[in-house]
Amino acid sequence: MDRKALESTARDYPYLQGLWVLPLGFLLILTGISNLQRRPSGPVLLAIFGVGLALSALAMLLIARYYRDTYGAVTPTRGRNVRQAVALLAWVVVLFVGAGRFLFWSPVSPVCVYAAAFAAATLVYYSILVGLKAHHVVIWGSILVAGLLPIWGFLGADRDAVAMFPLGVALMASGVLDQRLLARAFAASQRSNLLDSNVGR
Repeated sequence: MDRKALESTARDYPYLQGLWVLPLGFLLILTGISNLQRRPSGPVLLAIFGVGLALSALAMLLIARYYRDTYGAVTPTRGRNVRQAVALLAWVVVLFVGAGRFLFWSPVSPVCVYAAAFAAATLVYYSILVGLKAHHVVIWGSILVAGLLPIWGFLGADRDAVAMFPLGVALMASGVLDQRLLARAFAASQRSNLLDSNVGR
């Protein structure tokens, strides 16, 4: 990997920590379960969510420790913080306004505007923050297309709840591939540093 690519990865390091989205994807799936018309009864649902939240909190603690011990800490510049804020704002705008979440939603619609909007918003988020990688385009582009296919009408009021299942899986898959990209870049960086130090002897 060339120096320019390594510098780009180092700059994007805080935003390629993909393991963080694993518990978020898991919680999104749990949210889908809780929004189904035939969902578990009240006490059972509360128990499921309680255990899910506890597991997610534990996972986040372990993830924080892993990143701290493995990669150290990077303090983003003010410019990067502003860019992240813009990316988050764009994600919200595309999801709730730009993609017409409320304008075009209908319980009898054959498409799933929520899934398509979520995918489009995530593509915009990544494009602003770190630039689109191949796996972002494949995963979220596929979800975007699937959401616009006229195959969702038979689900009725459960459409958006069911959509949270593939969205949660896509979020986790995207995060794992972000982490893979980060790990490969830092491994290449370590090899490059080792070679440079050997040459200097």
